[in-house]
Amino acid sequence: MKVNEERQVRIVQEIIEALSESFLFKEIRKKELDDIVGKMIYRRFKYKKGQIIAHEDEPCTTLGVILKGEVEIQRLYSSGKTIVLSRFSKGDVFGEAILFASTSAYPATVAAVTDCEILYINRDEILKIFTQNEVALNNFLVLLSNKIMILNSKIKNISFKSIRQKVINYILVKSKDGMIKHIILKENKEVIAAELGIPRPSLSRELINLRELGYIAFDRGSIDILDLEALEAEMME
Repeated sequence: MKVNEERQVRIVQEIIEALSESFLFKEIRKKELDDIVGKMIYRRFKYKKGQIIAHEDEPCTTLGVILKGEVEIQRLYSSGKTIVLSRFSKGDVFGEAILFASTSAYPATVAAVTDCEILYINRDEILKIFTQNEVALNNFLVLLSNKIMILNSKIKNISFKSIRQKVINYILVKSKDGMIKHIILKENKEVIAAELGIPRPSLSRELINLRELGYIAFDRGSIDILDLEALEAEMME
């Protein structure tokens, strides 16, 4: 009995640790977070690397919080091709943008990149948390707003005629329209390419082309703008 109690305490502490790293529970005091988890009804599932967590068009009735590992949001095509739309890790959430929609279905496939563990909280429990904690509600609204901004950026990116313009637009956005000349890359090229909706080799090739033109310099973790006017001129073509 004691062993089971100790195991349960350890599980709860792992959940609290992961939630404390989640933006959804940002700036919530530990005592409040302990209280939230103590009252919360949830489910935990473990997945093996490569396992599908949720299929596209499958009903979404819960918000998922990653306790361990990494997951990808993927678009699978009948040809067998897969495009990675985004990647999430410990503390990140998924499903929040569709949980309260009139038609709550996953718009893409969610897959385990590594062995992972997911905490699921249903819609009623989320509403209960928001009723009891204004900070969590505010964080949730910020998350949704950020999703809308990202979506708007992707829609804008689709309108560009060439891969070069998509890459340059990414650079200009990250540089805040040239205000920052040295850009620190927080994502790897695979994630950036997925965000732009282009193959990773195409991203690398275009960065090399821009470097050879003398527009930028770059390494694995950063991009330096050398000729802002030339980059902006490319966007006008």
